[in-house]
Amino acid sequence: MATNYGNFNDFCYYSNLPACNLFETVDKYCPLVGFQTVTGSNLGNLGLILLCFLAIVLSIIFIIFAQRRAGAVGRREMQILYFSYIIVSISAIFASGGFIFNRRILIWFSAIEIASTASTAWLLFINAVVAYQFIPDGGFLSVTLTFLSSLAVFIGTGYIALDSGFSWTGEFASDLSNPSLLRNYALYTVYLLLPVIAVVVYFLLELYLVVRILRERKPLFLLIMTFLLFVIGQIFEFVVSWYICSRTSGKIDGSLFACLFTLLSFGVLWAFWESITEDEWVGQAPGWEAEMHEL
Repeated sequence: MATNYGNFNDFCYYSNLPACNLFETVDKYCPLVGFQTVTGSNLGNLGLILLCFLAIVLSIIFIIFAQRRAGAVGRREMQILYFSYIIVSISAIFASGGFIFNRRILIWFSAIEIASTASTAWLLFINAVVAYQFIPDGGFLSVTLTFLSSLAVFIGTGYIALDSGFSWTGEFASDLSNPSLLRNYALYTVYLLLPVIAVVVYFLLELYLVVRILRERKPLFLLIMTFLLFVIGQIFEFVVSWYICSRTSGKIDGSLFACLFTLLSFGVLWAFWESITEDEWVGQAPGWEAEMHEL
């Protein structure tokens, strides 16, 4: 029995995803044309490009600030997370900016964006685990495991994306009996399913940490805001992108707002991490060490 699992047709028809660049033929409900430059050419996604530059700058600032917080739990792991987000932002400029038309180059940048998106989601999950202090954060073992595991996710996902685009082995190609069906089970799993699972697990683990152990309102509010901003971004990307595109005659689409709300989400995520690593939370949380030992 056929299912929609692995099917990118609707996503690529209504949205502007980097994964869609890997398929040779993609029908669009509303092609993104963007704005015309002074040279007469079109810059497809100017707003997204500017937001990605802003995301890069803010991430660098967060990495520098984390360096100064020598005693904060998960400092190194957070730095790796934001470095991965920088890679997402850089690759998104080229993969989703709408100004590269060479398909081979587009596949490479799209694969990097897809791989870095998956590894960033994985790093988010790792940071939630680090908060429970099963192994000392910031140590050689923790940092090495964080880096190597995220690198493995990046390389594995990147290979799947590249093989899907270039058909090196044919293992990840769409259904040859129906070329119009954009089906890729492996790409669907690593790019769409696993990041969602990682984000949800991160939220649940941190929710337990804040409610059960820290018992503070400020971190709880920031955690919920982080999650809601991310969800709103996904709604713009997957649900209303076609409507925005059609109402603006292809000048912008939901990817612009998805980038914006993802950026806001990472900003609030930083504030959340800062709030749970303040010394006063540890001092105010009764039974902190005992409960962490029980876990």
